[in-house]
Amino acid sequence: MGGKIVSSADVARRAGVSRTTVSFVINNAPGKNIPEETRQRVLNAAHELHYTPNESARSVAMIKHHSIGFFIPHAGYLSSDASIVRVIEGMAPVLNKHRFQLVLQPLSMQEMDYLQIAQADHVDGIILMNTHDDDKGLVQIIQAGLPLVVIGSISNPEVMQIDIDNRSAAAAAVNYLIDLGHREIGMVVHAPLSYYAARDRYEGYKSALGGAGLEERSEWVREGNLTAESGYQAAREIVSGPERPSALFVGNDVVAYGAIQAIKDAGLEIPRDISVVGFDDDSVSRYLNPPLTTMTNPAAGFGAEAARLLIGALKGRPFPARQTILPTALAVRGSCRQL
Repeated sequence: MGGKIVSSADVARRAGVSRTTVSFVINNAPGKNIPEETRQRVLNAAHELHYTPNESARSVAMIKHHSIGFFIPHAGYLSSDASIVRVIEGMAPVLNKHRFQLVLQPLSMQEMDYLQIAQADHVDGIILMNTHDDDKGLVQIIQAGLPLVVIGSISNPEVMQIDIDNRSAAAAAVNYLIDLGHREIGMVVHAPLSYYAARDRYEGYKSALGGAGLEERSEWVREGNLTAESGYQAAREIVSGPERPSALFVGNDVVAYGAIQAIKDAGLEIPRDISVVGFDDDSVSRYLNPPLTTMTNPAAGFGAEAARLLIGALKGRPFPARQTILPTALAVRGSCRQL
């Protein structure tokens, strides 16, 4: 290479992996589940480039700031979703304590090459939010051996995931409405059912209805797409039918904001004409008129736990478990009434 000192970044580019993966392979780090094909690719690249780890450079690197990428696919609603800000607030103290920098990457649906973005940003690991099983970018990260934590749920049991029990939490929200005497309950699912959270919250809604001997009415169920606008359209369709439910469960607060406006625009009053329960407990929810009853989502806890687990992995500690479930609770406010 013309006398140029070969770095681990050069090996990473040649092998198509992260610098962290190169470090794990070259140093034979214990407790790392690096695919054999990836390990060989790194070793071949190091051999081809005549790479020799530099101990003094390694010592300097140990005191440098390392970086974690927070990747948020489908982030068109980033500015309106307060829970993402709370996730970052949870990460910050952990990252600061361990001298890690945060690289925020809000991504559009067209930007799914996470590995290429990670290499360009020189991040050592990724925290991924708003992903799902059909997300092709996940495969690249896993094959490259880049340390990864997913906030949410996917089907791959080898990926560390942090989530809540969405099904049970949704069922608890709907059971609260049932306990108030509601028997005609609709739902706005906050996202396409390809998202685990959306599917599980919908299943929780159906489970609560079934447990009370109630039937789901398809005309009272609509699907949103993570935006307030989609919640507005969904709720407008539900309340403009020949019959309307006495209560509406909405899969997240952002979508609920749109649903609430649609209900008001239809000349209906909350909770006199229709009760509403949301999900997430965004900071804005308590300041609505009336304040929104909503299931809490420990977003700051997600951020803190994700940062702690990923930094631990980067320092050579194995993940203690492949999935961590955090608790939820219902914040009861003024958007529901007893029948």
